[in-house]
Amino acid sequence: MKKRTVWILVLGMTAVSLAETGFDLELLEERGSRFFDIARAMVPPDKGFFQEEAGPLLGTVRMSLAGSFLGSLLGLLGAVLGSRRTDPHPWIRVSFLCFIQLLRTVPALILALLCTFLVGLGTLAGTLALTFSTFGVMTRLGYEDMENLDWKTARALEASGCGRGKAFCRAILPRLLPGYLNNALYLWEANVRQAAILGYVGAGGIGLLMNQQLAWRAYSRVGSILVLLYGAVLASESLSEALGKVLNGQWRLQSWMKKGMVVLGIVLFLGSLGTLEPAGRGGLGAARAMIRGLLAPDPSLLFSLEKDGVPWLLGETFAMAFLGTLGGGMAAGFLAFFSSFRFLPVQGALLPRLVLLGIRTVPVFVYGLMWLRVTGPGPFAGTLTLWVCSIGLLAKRFQIGLDSGDRQPFDACRAMGTGWAAAFRWTILPQLKKSTATALLYRLDVNLREASILGLVGAGGIGTPLILALQQYKWQEAGAFLWGLAVLVLAVEWGSERGRR
Repeated sequence: MKKRTVWILVLGMTAVSLAETGFDLELLEERGSRFFDIARAMVPPDKGFFQEEAGPLLGTVRMSLAGSFLGSLLGLLGAVLGSRRTDPHPWIRVSFLCFIQLLRTVPALILALLCTFLVGLGTLAGTLALTFSTFGVMTRLGYEDMENLDWKTARALEASGCGRGKAFCRAILPRLLPGYLNNALYLWEANVRQAAILGYVGAGGIGLLMNQQLAWRAYSRVGSILVLLYGAVLASESLSEALGKVLNGQWRLQSWMKKGMVVLGIVLFLGSLGTLEPAGRGGLGAARAMIRGLLAPDPSLLFSLEKDGVPWLLGETFAMAFLGTLGGGMAAGFLAFFSSFRFLPVQGALLPRLVLLGIRTVPVFVYGLMWLRVTGPGPFAGTLTLWVCSIGLLAKRFQIGLDSGDRQPFDACRAMGTGWAAAFRWTILPQLKKSTATALLYRLDVNLREASILGLVGAGGIGTPLILALQQYKWQEAGAFLWGLAVLVLAVEWGSERGRR
């Protein structure tokens, strides 16, 4: 009965979302080929532009490294503060966790825009934005993992006279760190892609150069930027995957190699900090004005039922995110299978993997501009953009589930004469149900944030009025949109948590 209720709810939400976003199949059939107009203009990429891109690309890598390091380090401290096992003061813990929940609702691009008002344009603003974003996510993941650990050994050490800090470092930290560092590596991959778009709001890196070339419609130069960005993302994902295998014990290294990796990491971190651009403008006055406005949102927007009011825009944003997640999940399932080394030979699965990496590399607003040529501005373009963006992340999560699942039941069924499709249906798919549902719920959460980024290109939802309000220093209006977005994200997260349980 519960499954039937869930399916009825999903179908009902799909029907409402299709109507809300103006989804039109006839328009896609008539004008769908225009999606590739910009892509065709990017080929061949301008090879002479590679030299000009090297510096901004290096700035992007520096931002991602510094933001990931600092955010993960602060996140470990935040996890200690947010866990009831280590923080005996409920009012401090609850207040801190409320702040973390609110921080996680703000997209990194919006954080970068806010930071440019405080510290000026450049990579410093981008690094701060990635630090805050990483801090929020890693704190949440860290204290959840800490809550699930067995604390009996630590409590026994405390009872024997060992201090609380020493007991934590000896009994809890060694078990917490492998999973925590794996999450940090995954987030670093995402931060490389995030850093590439922060320049769109003046926060330094290659995104600033990409914004200029898109404005000038120099698409061959945009193509060369994407080629370099593809290489950077490929390198970061390959390195992250290798380090993950070391952390999980799949690859064993000698002690001198481990020490060398630690020293190299410290050198890279210090190098990324030493090259950040200094603050250009902003200061305490700008911070006070911003905080006062954001804490006093415009009530006429918060409670207005008109199409420019927060409730209506939130409904439109949710419809875009829901349809984008649903469509992306369906496409990702097929692509994940064809890119799995577990069920296909390496030669056959390698090309789909590289294609999926390319899909993940292209920034969200570039897809937005491509779909705008098909549908025009509005939520339909935003829905299609989120659909394409969802494919890359979901296919990777599904692919991990396929590659890490137990294949023995499948092989046993095949040995007994069961058909390939039937064996896959009854032995592999049941193993993927939980991870698939978790990935879809996580992507829905991400899409709600990315919908606000699409405001940069006018692709519907709450993003357009939010970014306009921020750029025009209308802090009370921006506060209304940000608080509305926070409530929507938290409500969806609450529903997702119940669904997981």
